[in-house]
Amino acid sequence: MWPSPRKLCGSRLTLLPLSHGHAAQLAQATCSGSHIPEGCRLPVRHAMQDEISYWLERQADGQSLTYSIQSQDARLLGWVGFSQIDRAHKKLVMDNLWMNTDESGVFIEMMVMLMTYGFEVAGANTVQLPCLASKAAHRRRIEALGASLDGTLRGEKLGKDSQPQDVAIYSFIKSEWPKKSELLVSLLQ
Repeated sequence: MWPSPRKLCGSRLTLLPLSHGHAAQLAQATCSGSHIPEGCRLPVRHAMQDEISYWLERQADGQSLTYSIQSQDARLLGWVGFSQIDRAHKKLVMDNLWMNTDESGVFIEMMVMLMTYGFEVAGANTVQLPCLASKAAHRRRIEALGASLDGTLRGEKLGKDSQPQDVAIYSFIKSEWPKKSELLVSLLQ
C-alpha cells in the first residue's frame, strides 16, 4: 500500500520528503508568522534535528510519512504528513501538521495533494483528520474541505496543562473522494 515518498508539486507549494537538510529553515519557520492549526504543537526549534530524526525513523519503519511544505519562493513553511499508517485497514491519519501561514489557498492545495496521494497512489480507503475539538478555526478549515465528522473522542489527549482534551475525528473515504476532490480543485481556481 505504501510507495516511496516523493516530491509533490502544486501551483502554490511543493511538498518535499522531510530531510535533515531542512532543519535550519524549519527551525526558522517556528519563529515567524501565525501558525495553523492554531495552538498546534510546534517542533522544538533548538532540537529540530532530533524532531526530524523521530519522523524519519517512523517513516523507515513504515509507520508515517512526513513532508516539508515549501512555498513558491522556496521558503519552508512547516511540515505535514500521515502520522499513522494502518496497512491492514488501508487507513491514513493526517494529524502531523504545522505551518507558519494561514493562507486558505495554501492549506486547501496542500490537503488536496496529500489526499490525492493517499487515495490514488497509496491506495488508502480512509484518510482521517483528527483535531482538538476546542479548536473551532481548525475544525472550520477541515469542514470546509468537505470532511465528515465521525465523532468526538472524549479526553483523548492531555494538553500542556495535563488536562484531558477532546479530539474531533473527521474523515474522507475513497468512494467519496473523486466528487469531493473536484469541489476542492474548483475552490483553488
